[in-house]
Amino acid sequence: MIRNLIIVAFCWSLLASAQTAYPLTIRHDAGETTIVKKPERVVALGEELLELLIPLGIKPVGYGSSRIQAARPGEVVSGLTYYSPSQLGPAIYVGNSMQPSLEAVLSLKPDLILVWGTSEAIEGLKKIAPVLAWEFNRDPVTGWRTAFLETARALNQTQQAQKVLRDYDAQMRVWRGRLAPFVAKNPRVTSLFLYNEQFTGVFGPKFNYSIALTRLGFRLANVPGVEIKDGSYQPVSPEALATINRSNTDFVLYLRAKTPDGRYPELTSERVLKATQVPLYRYELDVQEPQGGPITDLRRAEKIARLLLGR
Repeated sequence: MIRNLIIVAFCWSLLASAQTAYPLTIRHDAGETTIVKKPERVVALGEELLELLIPLGIKPVGYGSSRIQAARPGEVVSGLTYYSPSQLGPAIYVGNSMQPSLEAVLSLKPDLILVWGTSEAIEGLKKIAPVLAWEFNRDPVTGWRTAFLETARALNQTQQAQKVLRDYDAQMRVWRGRLAPFVAKNPRVTSLFLYNEQFTGVFGPKFNYSIALTRLGFRLANVPGVEIKDGSYQPVSPEALATINRSNTDFVLYLRAKTPDGRYPELTSERVLKATQVPLYRYELDVQEPQGGPITDLRRAEKIARLLLGR
């Protein structure tokens, strides 16, 4: 009897130690925020912020995005292409993620708002509810991990977050292992974004797509003569692209989204790249795909592996 009581007491002590004690203060990319009780009504402003909630099984009451065309503020979110409606739940659309409708946010009576770290709306949002602002590109080593763990702590979901990270790391090791023979022969990759005829950019080490590549074992190769000043990305000209060759990279992996009518019309940048004779791989980008996160990184790793390995 006494032994059973001791076991029960020990189990309760473990459970208690895993619980978040409120109030708590979270340091984030726009300062510090004190949360006095477990949040129950969360507004997520941006696809990247959904990556902090969906793996924890949390559905936001409100959602803002600059990548959804069909949704209207105050209505249930529609027009999703990257996440499924079941992942998001019946969230109310509150407008552009960087410039949301404060009135729409306020009407949802949130007790936590997740926002991108460079949003100009942060000060206004602070007047509505506690705000956690995250910018995944600040640290190329940790990326979104700090944001994920700290958001989970705020939501009393630390144990679930740790399990998500363990599963994530295990799956990334699988994809890294499958790509290892390819990486051994082709370690250097130039990572580009072909947005349209007017804009092509090269990704630097701080951009989440680049972080995904380095986690798979690749080394980033810059476009010769181009300085990526903030470590994130830098526009490049067709003339600069023409200097790419097998002496400075092993292959080019470029992101490209379809036009609104579902086509991939050839761009000047693509014609220039083809002329370099460097192997080219086109990553077909969903316009609603986040910069990174525990869901997106694994999808991206699988997609890259299948693209490069041809299966």
